[in-house]
Amino acid sequence: MANTTARSDAGLFHVWIMFDVQSNIDQFERSLNNFEREQLPFALSLGINETLDDVKSGEERLLDVRLDRPTPFTKRGLAVKRSSKRSLAGRVFFKPIQSAYLRKLEDGGERKPKGRAIPVPVNQRRNKYGNMSKGTSKRLLAKPNVFSGTIKGVAGIWQRPGRKGGVPKLLIAYEPKATYRPQLHFERDARSIAVRRLPFNMRRGMLRAIQTAK
Repeated sequence: MANTTARSDAGLFHVWIMFDVQSNIDQFERSLNNFEREQLPFALSLGINETLDDVKSGEERLLDVRLDRPTPFTKRGLAVKRSSKRSLAGRVFFKPIQSAYLRKLEDGGERKPKGRAIPVPVNQRRNKYGNMSKGTSKRLLAKPNVFSGTIKGVAGIWQRPGRKGGVPKLLIAYEPKATYRPQLHFERDARSIAVRRLPFNMRRGMLRAIQTAK
């Protein structure tokens, strides 16, 4: 009755993954009477949109499973483009900002820093999402006993030893790159949810279209 496809398209508003749903209705249409056939485009659009909502809500829940403490900003990145009677296709996607950093968690690979290096907290407090607070590096470097440099081949932000001696303490390491493994599985999960929910939503869409027909 229906099929689903997914594709990556970095060129369209920088949207990372689109989830398209289209209906193959030939066989289904032959089983309908004239009245039901007139309501079919509306019914299919309803079913597709319900399925898109199911995919979006399912993916939002799975973010907590696939990722380590995703931030509310990351969760707000999921969006839906709905279908209509004239265009029986829709998509679930991540908005441009979120897609820019989530792409690596879907496909794996390396991320190069925007500046000279990627700051990685070593002996620093992290927030409940596992990240450093904004401005941590500047705040540390404003202290007289903290400096940025390289010691024994390790670059980062260091704290000088106290008056009693000791060794410098690495607070933040400077890494030349970050390596990610595929762990988001957005496309796979979206397909699974859609295949499971689409037939039910199509039937419910037809019932609703018939009940509300004028």
